[in-house]
Amino acid sequence: MAMEEIKAAQREEVGQNAPGKAKHPFWHKFKKILPQNAALAIVFVIFLLYAFTLIFPVAWMFLNSFRSSAEFYKNPWKLPGSFDFTNYIDAAVNFSRRTRFGEFNLVEMFGISVILTIGGTLANVLSSAVSAYVVAKYKFFGRNFLFSLCIFTMIVPIVGTMPAQYRLMDALGLTNNILGMIISYSGSFGINFFLLYGFFKNISWSYAEAALVDGAGNAKIFFNIMLPLALPAVVSVSVLYSITVWNDYVAPSLYMRDIPTLAVGLEYLVSEYQAEANTTKIFAAMIITLIPILAVFIAFQKTIMENTVAGGLKG
Repeated sequence: MAMEEIKAAQREEVGQNAPGKAKHPFWHKFKKILPQNAALAIVFVIFLLYAFTLIFPVAWMFLNSFRSSAEFYKNPWKLPGSFDFTNYIDAAVNFSRRTRFGEFNLVEMFGISVILTIGGTLANVLSSAVSAYVVAKYKFFGRNFLFSLCIFTMIVPIVGTMPAQYRLMDALGLTNNILGMIISYSGSFGINFFLLYGFFKNISWSYAEAALVDGAGNAKIFFNIMLPLALPAVVSVSVLYSITVWNDYVAPSLYMRDIPTLAVGLEYLVSEYQAEANTTKIFAAMIITLIPILAVFIAFQKTIMENTVAGGLKG
């Protein structure tokens, strides 16, 4: 009796596994995959719509920058019949802002912004890298306090420190001075310190130990070994911070009132051209300010994406 039951069970199992009587394994897999694909499709659609809301205004502004203001107000949704660069020439050359240091047009403001962005980014990233490396790799008294101080400075709103910072810079003669503005950007505590700290923390100390055995000093270890190893992270942080400096309006308008940057000059241009209803010239000036930072971001997009993970830096 037992043998017959075993044989019957075997026959039933063979029958279930027969090709003609299979229970559609593909359908079972599809039912498991379907919810995941549906969720991914929904997320994709949401992000696609979000990307559209970001790209469409810029594209619309770019196309209208080649039209006259009369054409724009007649039909703001019409495509330009031809690409006329009159608005760009007028915004870049004919617009100017007079200060006690002279008259600045948009091209000169562009040059000031380039100098300030390069200098401020180099100063900030270098000081942040040195500070982050020291706190991450060396044990000394007050190390934890410095790290806590970094977190605290990220919590305090920058507006709350500006009056004291302005009085200090004015007393040192650093206002209306590009060098003073670069020094103000060189603070080593902030998000750059925090990100680079995490990256240096994950670099093996064995490289430094091998260099110490060969007689290398601390500065040589940092600049010749550790900094090149952290170069992808440094480049990512530099690009992101350069965007911040380029777009900064508050600090240059406060500390460099008579040496206008492009962001400050754009505010003057908008005020002047709005009064004249020259909206398309405003669009042209905005595109001029966007082109450099977009070019930098596109050039280093791969580096940023490869080394930035979930809001942090990949070590």
